[in-house]
Amino acid sequence: MHRSFCLLLLALLPGFTWATETISVKHYQQQARYAVGNKLLHLALGKIDKPYNIHTPKSQRVNEGRGELQVISGDFDVQWLSATPSRERNMIPIKIPLYKGLLGLRLLLVNKHSFKFISRVKKIDGLRQYTGGHNTLWADLPVFKANKLLVKTHVSYETLFRQLEDNRFDYFHRGLSEIWDEQERYKDTLKIADNIMLYYPQPVYFFVTKRRRQLAEDIKLGLERALADGSYKALFLKSFQAFLTQAKLDKRHLIRLKNPSLPKDAPAIDTSWWLPKNIKIL
Repeated sequence: MHRSFCLLLLALLPGFTWATETISVKHYQQQARYAVGNKLLHLALGKIDKPYNIHTPKSQRVNEGRGELQVISGDFDVQWLSATPSRERNMIPIKIPLYKGLLGLRLLLVNKHSFKFISRVKKIDGLRQYTGGHNTLWADLPVFKANKLLVKTHVSYETLFRQLEDNRFDYFHRGLSEIWDEQERYKDTLKIADNIMLYYPQPVYFFVTKRRRQLAEDIKLGLERALADGSYKALFLKSFQAFLTQAKLDKRHLIRLKNPSLPKDAPAIDTSWWLPKNIKIL
């Protein structure tokens, strides 16, 4: 009996279903500050009509530098980080800005000593009088050098908060979805500057190991479907709207920074989901 005819007969049997290979994805970004990216990964994979499971190491904390190397080697499958030319060369970039440029919007966490001084800053020349804290491994570090802003760096995320408490530097720029919980953890010593915000173009993409090209295609297709059916925007607003309301962006002075690490072919970022209409960043 011909093979195709046999397959047709099987498909007609009651209760028969075609077996679909489960997509298995491993990544390291399990910390709370990566939560929205994780939700977007689930959203995308849920749109492609294939079963999937996602694994993260339970007892291992991986920093961005080590994690990137493990995605490049294929030990991990995917990560979501700021776009840089080197990352685009070494991994497969899915060029859909995950946070609609929101990662490039930075609020300033300051110690109580520097709060009164930072509160007077309205332009970049004023900010250049102070020193910011920065992680040695973060991709936006060249932004501060290119804009002639002083920084002190450390490889440990947690250590930077303690150094800010100790007046080792004056401010620590943080993302909109990160800063509120961080300030609560250090509420006895740190405050959020209420007059200022920074912005630089900083798209965040999913980067997939080159060993999983089909996975990259699946994630891209899932994101495109989520954009088309509105579920992407719904997740974005659910994740960020409370922070946007709390931040009162329309009351802040905007300091725009240039980003020398931005890939030349980076697509334009649509900021209309979150940027107040009275503020222009171009």
